[in-house]
Amino acid sequence: MGTNVVSRASCRLGKALRGALAAGLLLGSATSIVPLGSALPASAADAPATVIARYQELIPQLMAEQGVPGLAVALVDRERALWVEGFGYRDHQGGAPVTADTIFSIQSISKLFTATAVLRAVAAGRLDLDEPITTYLPRFTVRSAFEAHPERKITLRMLLSHTAGFIHEAPVGNNNDLEPGDFDSHVRSISDTWLRFPVGSGYAYSNLGIDLAGYILQVVEGKPFAAAMRDSLLGPLRMAHSTFDRAVIRSNDNRAVGHVQPFPEPMLDVPMTAAGGLYTSAEDMTRFLRFQLDDGSIDGRAVLDPKPMEELRTVRAPKVGAPSGYALGVLRTRWNRWDERPDLFTHGGGGFGFISDLWWLPQLRLGIAILTNSQDHQLQQDLALSILRDLLTEPGAYRDRLLALPPRPPVVDPDLSEPPAGMANFVADAAMPTTGDEATRWATYSGSYRTPAWGVLPPTGLPDRFVVDGGVPYFEDNATGSLVRHRLVEVAPGVFLADNGETLDLRDPVPRWQGLRLVRVAGGPALWQWGVLGTAALLGAAWLVGAAVREVRRHVSRSASDQQPSASRRWRRIAALAALFTAVLTLGNAVRIARMPTLVDSGFLGWLDLPAAERLAAHLPLALAALGACTLVLVAAGWVLHWWSRALRLQYAVLAIASVAVVAQLAAWQLIGWGVS
Repeated sequence: MGTNVVSRASCRLGKALRGALAAGLLLGSATSIVPLGSALPASAADAPATVIARYQELIPQLMAEQGVPGLAVALVDRERALWVEGFGYRDHQGGAPVTADTIFSIQSISKLFTATAVLRAVAAGRLDLDEPITTYLPRFTVRSAFEAHPERKITLRMLLSHTAGFIHEAPVGNNNDLEPGDFDSHVRSISDTWLRFPVGSGYAYSNLGIDLAGYILQVVEGKPFAAAMRDSLLGPLRMAHSTFDRAVIRSNDNRAVGHVQPFPEPMLDVPMTAAGGLYTSAEDMTRFLRFQLDDGSIDGRAVLDPKPMEELRTVRAPKVGAPSGYALGVLRTRWNRWDERPDLFTHGGGGFGFISDLWWLPQLRLGIAILTNSQDHQLQQDLALSILRDLLTEPGAYRDRLLALPPRPPVVDPDLSEPPAGMANFVADAAMPTTGDEATRWATYSGSYRTPAWGVLPPTGLPDRFVVDGGVPYFEDNATGSLVRHRLVEVAPGVFLADNGETLDLRDPVPRWQGLRLVRVAGGPALWQWGVLGTAALLGAAWLVGAAVREVRRHVSRSASDQQPSASRRWRRIAALAALFTAVLTLGNAVRIARMPTLVDSGFLGWLDLPAAERLAAHLPLALAALGACTLVLVAAGWVLHWWSRALRLQYAVLAIASVAVVAQLAAWQLIGWGVS
């Protein structure tokens, strides 16, 4: 396979936020993905219509170019929806069309909804942003190499602003799990994770903090999280098609199906429920955007007072009040394209076959949401920002609102992946005293590891590695596609803290890095297994050469055996043909392993949505097993019935035994399977 099987953190802020910053879409002069039209509208009221018409024509073209089955757009002014429309289909088979009411998974945009619901509970006096979370969860604990009882210092404000120090994933119910599990089990497993830095000292984007905040909301409301969100936020906003409830999602016939290569059917249930479990429609997103643009009100009703709404939009410690950074469930910045630099708020979501974007500009009373049911496209950020840019460039009301703002200085968007100040000292201080047996212990950990994604170990790309160099342990992480070497310190026997604050736990039978399961891999066959494959390949090649020589001789001079009864001749020809294909498949399977030795760790991958040639190659072991069995039976019959000379019988027998040995080895590597649908 030519690409990674699945993103190791597909629900992260990554593409939606850090990607936008890195691409300069917020910092500089973002360009539209479609040129501005030459014909200008006759009046200000025509500007949205002009832009909408342009993109109604362009969006189907972009979807076709990038293989996006379905897309929905919601463009709003504070007072009304400007454009709500579905494009394409709910699944890749081209069935039912996407409508304004089709529900999509919006993944990490769910964090903003959870944060908003928590603030409603704060406004009602049921929660306090600055109380330790042990006030609400007295039995909750979390591990830390930096301080004792860190849970007693963590507050809801820290959870919602990603400053508590949690890692991104939990052992139970994460982006890579094959089974989602229930929300309660997922939250309980957070106690088995290690913090990345001392509480409150830095920023680390995390599903876990938001999930824990959602669980606290569940506890204080006394009802399941999905019901709490329905009653406390989705219902008051009259978002009738939106839900966190898995059963309701499954029962909705107007539901988009996620798509991500190479998985034919991404999982439907999102285990990080509060952080990524919301399904919603473009129509409903118009109401949420209008609620944000009207400072907590919609249709003349106050759902949340302006003061907590301001809390939501304020960047927290360690950079309190900064004009750019992560606030409570949302990223804020300024759009530096114009001198006026309007405030721009955003969150994105990607994973489980979906990518979505949410952006709004309060001072211009303008917002947009883009929902897609594909994870394999480059429209994220670009399409939404391009539409907004065109609206602000065309003469009209939105351009006038922009020009009416006073000029403001530019902002530098923060590096949201930057470790907190003093990280090196934090890590060094956490190291355990030396015990003298480190070299022996570390030697048992040395080797290669891979992280399974939805039950698949990717056979391509470099594996992660634990190495000891100059008496110092390192972990080489391949999460970004190239190895990044992290210096480690041991904080407990078998538990290592990396220079970026992540923990490598090698104590248990299931090792973990960043909270995700690691599988120790061989990287290829053992020496004796190479010997089996090499010998079998030579025998297969020799058989093919011998068969070619025998065929030439048969045409030159017909032997006495050719005068045997026709039935015997037919069976000999059948046996020869079976042996021929067995030899080809024996050789082919050996060559396939030689070209990609890591397949012995991955097992059968033919069930994935791979190109036809790769899927066919994945079934070569099964073909060899079937033909090898036929050849073995025919060789046994031919040996008993004396179809061939003694020398030829021996050659047939050797080929059959070689194929059996290869099949046995392929079966041990779990490479024999059937995945054609």
